[in-house]
Amino acid sequence: MNKLLLLTVACALLISSVGATSTVSSTQIGHSPFYYFDVTYNGKAVGYVVVNTANAQAPTYVLVANGLTPNTKYTFGCTVSGDIHTLGSANTTTTGALVTHGTFPAADVKDLRSAQFWVTETPPGGSYQAVGAMSLYNHNGFFVAQLKCYYSFDEGVTWHDTASAVKGIAIGQTGYAVGLSYLGVAPGDLVKIHAVVVGGKDRTGSEVFRYESGACLVQYEISGATLNPHLVYDGVCCSCGVPYPCTLCVA
Repeated sequence: MNKLLLLTVACALLISSVGATSTVSSTQIGHSPFYYFDVTYNGKAVGYVVVNTANAQAPTYVLVANGLTPNTKYTFGCTVSGDIHTLGSANTTTTGALVTHGTFPAADVKDLRSAQFWVTETPPGGSYQAVGAMSLYNHNGFFVAQLKCYYSFDEGVTWHDTASAVKGIAIGQTGYAVGLSYLGVAPGDLVKIHAVVVGGKDRTGSEVFRYESGACLVQYEISGATLNPHLVYDGVCCSCGVPYPCTLCVA
């Protein structure tokens, strides 16, 4: 419970610190697949990000930042169309440089020009909540949804979309991945939800968890219209009613 509360506070601090202060700085030369962005820390540009969209199914990025606190762990990510995505975390060098690379969510390439990239110091105690299952409730969503995951086996440096999905989640229905291994996630991997809207815009959760078989259930709900769905994090249930009423346990 204490770890979950600490992580929740850390996520709230992260969102509040990167939300309104980032600046859009998209630059594309001609029809090049490369896009260039500033990366900000506390609202100030500290480096740049280059996104390569040559492979639309697996776009990549390179992030370079300087002038940060030496030998300190930083979390980095982007905000796209109001959605916050944590891409990973890494330690700075002895000179305060942060250089890393990885994959960019393919679903957000079409909105890439609106992306805002940022780095922030990883809050103390920001360890990952262990989850073993995931649910997605279609709450008044006028579409059919699918439940997938993005997973990372290198601590958030690269993210991969699961090949399998829980399909056919119509309005008023809930889809369950009772074990994330069903979707192709291995124990120990980092995971975040990838909610697919059939014929519409997908959504990715900003919350990051670690998969452990038999661990807690993380719950989401999705609503809205096909082209503007809203994904909501409902909490984690480790036993009935703690800390959020578990739809598997509560009638």
